[in-house]
Amino acid sequence: MKNSNRISHTGKRVISIVTILFFTLIATSYAGNPEENTYPTSERLFHIARSTNKNLVCYDVNLENGKLNTKTPLNVYWVNREERPGETNGLSYFQRKMAYGYKLVSEGDDFSEVTLTAYSGKKLKICKQDSKYVCMTTIDNQPAILESLYVQTKSGSPLSVEYVELQGISTSTGAKVSERVKK
Repeated sequence: MKNSNRISHTGKRVISIVTILFFTLIATSYAGNPEENTYPTSERLFHIARSTNKNLVCYDVNLENGKLNTKTPLNVYWVNREERPGETNGLSYFQRKMAYGYKLVSEGDDFSEVTLTAYSGKKLKICKQDSKYVCMTTIDNQPAILESLYVQTKSGSPLSVEYVELQGISTSTGAKVSERVKK
């Protein structure tokens, strides 16, 4: 007499396969998270992630003796998240001048205002807030601390931008805010 409460060998195998597929799907989606393994530093203000690969362009505050270098407020570099995870490299001349550099707009005693080379329409203010340096800007028409930008390129054309998404924290509510700017 067969026990109806028993799961057949085939049934156990199907459950095992489904379980493996489920955990593989979770691991794959987690590995694709753009915020995973950003190798943050205590000086990191924000980073740029791109749709073309997982590498990041990082913008750290440039301090001298604990104080903002108002003439050169940012230290910009690459963080590899693919071939050599965690390895950092400086920007090339072309990358600084055409894409990922910045321009100093104004400076004060302990703040600097800059624009990004590839996105000059948005001013970024590097300043101290609650004893920590942050990058202030407007996101979705709200004053906010910038955390990251995501650049979505057009399919088949890595030099053509479809949109840029800014992400940060609203200074008035403390809530996450984002804004998508189409190019």
